[in-house]
Amino acid sequence: MSEPDSPVLRLIPYLAAISAAIFAGLAMAGTGESNLLVTLVVAGAGYFGAYFIVKLIIHVLVTRIDSGSNDDHG
Repeated sequence: MSEPDSPVLRLIPYLAAISAAIFAGLAMAGTGESNLLVTLVVAGAGYFGAYFIVKLIIHVLVTRIDSGSNDDHG
């Protein structure tokens, strides 16, 4: 996947991933039954999952917008 040109579009996956990791970590730590390793693994999985899903969504949206604007020039 190529990177989008806008710095904001490059920043959004990182912000979403950090938010997902924080919420997943807090949810696991709040139960009181999990240990630190399980909490870190769940937070890491949430981080990478959210990062790649949001990056894929942005890529699809940017590709559709670019292909739609190229049709107008034809």
